[in-house]
Amino acid sequence: MLESFEVKNENGQEVLYCYLSYDYEFSKEFFSNMKDGKIGKQVEEWIRKNRIAFYGKKVVILASGIVIASLLLGDDQKPVSADPNLYMSSAITEQLTDNSFYDLIDKEVQIEEMQPDNEMNINVDIETTDTQETSHSVSSVEPTSESVSSTNETQQLPSESVPESPIQEQIIEHPITIYRSGVPVTLALEDYVTGVVAAEIPASFSLPALQAQAVLARTYALKYQSEGKRLTDTTDTQVYYDEGQLRNMWGSSFDFYYNKIKDAVQSTKGETLRYQGQYIDAVYHSTSNGKTEAARNVWGYEVPYLQSVDSSYDMNTTFYLKTEYKDMNQILQIFGITNLQEGDIEILSRNESGRVAEVRIQNQIYQGVDLRNLLGLSSADFDLHIENGNLVVTTRGWGHGVGMSQYGANGMANAGYSYHQILAHYYPGTVLSLS
Repeated sequence: MLESFEVKNENGQEVLYCYLSYDYEFSKEFFSNMKDGKIGKQVEEWIRKNRIAFYGKKVVILASGIVIASLLLGDDQKPVSADPNLYMSSAITEQLTDNSFYDLIDKEVQIEEMQPDNEMNINVDIETTDTQETSHSVSSVEPTSESVSSTNETQQLPSESVPESPIQEQIIEHPITIYRSGVPVTLALEDYVTGVVAAEIPASFSLPALQAQAVLARTYALKYQSEGKRLTDTTDTQVYYDEGQLRNMWGSSFDFYYNKIKDAVQSTKGETLRYQGQYIDAVYHSTSNGKTEAARNVWGYEVPYLQSVDSSYDMNTTFYLKTEYKDMNQILQIFGITNLQEGDIEILSRNESGRVAEVRIQNQIYQGVDLRNLLGLSSADFDLHIENGNLVVTTRGWGHGVGMSQYGANGMANAGYSYHQILAHYYPGTVLSLS
């Protein structure tokens, strides 16, 4: 079975390097087929079945770092479709057994239709505001642990909302300038997007989730730059890691993860998300509370494509629920009071997504989003009570909750949704187009 792969350009020709393990079934089959002279056909079929976008002839097969075969594929090999809806990187096998991998490849996922909520179709103009405030991607300071698969299969999408792939006309290259420690650095757009996707979302996620993140990172950068604003490599805008930083982060897994991220970026090359012809505010977050948040509840103004939508896959992830204990002395100092008892705390109302709208602390009324910031909470969906002299806070979700939930997107990807459908769900009314 494949551990990882990479396509290299050698003397103008593509060469596919396949990294196997002796512990995997495919490796055992490999030696058996070597004796029977069937290995060439098996490798061709294996390339097709794993949806590897490879158009050359030479294949080098390694096991435990040792080259065990080098062969040329026959002239009758048919190239794999480069359609990103069909392409599935074999890198997803990192969390699957042999049998479950092939079951996933062969499975035909039926996506049912439903009508979008009326809330999704509110037709209002986007107010002109400072994008510095609204575009900040909080995911980079939030969890990026290993993917957690969801078994929830009730989430459905309206087929009429799925953005169509852009017409493959010539893509305009947009160099991107970012400021790293105050020094401007100019990068090719797709190189920049690769570094952002690698920094902003777990590389262990499934390909459609990574593709969706690539489209958002690209959209965010082009909108920000088109408005004459400075991109940084920090959470002020989008986090960007260069190759050296990624090597330090991934260690011996660098080639595996880097090629996986590049697959996601290249298969969406040039694609951006737009609403009524304009780049969207491509905000996103780590984990929702089961529903995303409407922009008006966080930033105070209406955005038609940033409404509350279902994100129930999040409820089965590691970072959905969190309980923490706050030292009472620090709490008293924050609120400028001398004591705090159970009756002094009351959640007065919640909004349509279940997040706190207003909460009373003694005689003072706070907005839920403001209290989240004051207390440094993971989410605005929280419960509060006093226990053993400490303030106990239970939160659901991680981040501001607006736009795409990264863990929700991964749950959708694992359930068989494409990145087109993921983006259509989290940003209703938007369309994909070439940048």
